[in-house]
Amino acid sequence: MNRLVTLYTKPAASEQCADTVRALNAAGIPFQEIVVNPSDQQSNDELSRIAKQLGEPETMPYVLVLDRDTEDIHGWFGFQPDRIQTLVEESPAVESSVG
Repeated sequence: MNRLVTLYTKPAASEQCADTVRALNAAGIPFQEIVVNPSDQQSNDELSRIAKQLGEPETMPYVLVLDRDTEDIHGWFGFQPDRIQTLVEESPAVESSVG
């Protein structure tokens, strides 16, 4: 899978944000981090819309995964090590595990 992973966090990141950063780094998954400031109403509204659409609580961070080959997009809110492990398993070149 040729993918682009974007991690949306807020200033003064929560423990879930820090755990997600650590897990992505430990798994060898490259990602771009975007800090969403409280004053950025458009981005905050968009994250709220996505959470509602996914039926998930809006718990930062938000991880967005774009498959560049198929253009499929999926994502999740909060620290979810099982989802990060799935990214590792989808990329045979990455030989690391998330605990």
